[in-house]
Amino acid sequence: MSYNLFFSYRTHDQKETEELKTALKDRLPNLPFEDLASRIPFQDDWKTHARSLLEECILVICVVGRETYLSEPVAWEIGEARRLGKPVLATKVNENVELPSICNEHSIVIQPWNIPSLASQIVEAMVPKTLFGHQEIGDQGRPQDMIWNQYNLMVQSSELLVSRRQTVNSLYLSASFALLAGIGVLVSSVSAITIKWASSGGIFLGLVGIALAYNWKRTLQSYGLLNKAKFQVIGALENLMPAKLFDAEWKVLEAKRYKSTTSMDQQTANFIAYLFLLIVILGIIAISVSW
Repeated sequence: MSYNLFFSYRTHDQKETEELKTALKDRLPNLPFEDLASRIPFQDDWKTHARSLLEECILVICVVGRETYLSEPVAWEIGEARRLGKPVLATKVNENVELPSICNEHSIVIQPWNIPSLASQIVEAMVPKTLFGHQEIGDQGRPQDMIWNQYNLMVQSSELLVSRRQTVNSLYLSASFALLAGIGVLVSSVSAITIKWASSGGIFLGLVGIALAYNWKRTLQSYGLLNKAKFQVIGALENLMPAKLFDAEWKVLEAKRYKSTTSMDQQTANFIAYLFLLIVILGIIAISVSW
């Protein structure tokens, strides 16, 4: 399945746009897309063709170059896309270019010229299409009980993921405390063994602790990405529900500047890593002094 996107840009910015499309295709190998704007013919009634192509696309991406704000065709494409209810995001080729006034009028989301960030926005727009294929989101012929079962499955899967993350945190914390206890034993036994051997053992355990903390943080990042993907799917399914519970909950949390536990757990992993790094540095200093 190929996904239909619409890249709106001036001809002068074609090189940057083609580079952007190539980078996005490399970033999203499992989500192939086609730029429908490339089908617009160079003729007087181009708007008729552009309108039909805009109706087919799932997302419009406006590439804002140095003189895009002067382009009437780009302004028309964005305005028509909004009239058709299509999501639109804009990205600047550099921070110094001026935005078209149409972007401000329609409160268009401005994304930095950053491939991972743009790819994330595109994937979010593709989720409903990935879920339902060529069917329309509001297709009432789709069995509601099946949708509910799939929705319930995703919610349970998200809850299980959170539970697994908590278990992983406990394991990594226990392992870190065990290493710290081992270092404590080495420090307390300096009178029985030389400082050099105790410091060497402390350095070794410290390096193991750093590696452990790094792996802990990477694991938390993976869990965070998985959970984010699950909630994007849940959000798409909620469009077919009487109420968008999770979406409403998240908006309330955002208004209260909620900080996710994933980011706090990552900070804990960072603290553990710095603690072990300090132990390694102190061990190296102790060996240097003992020579």
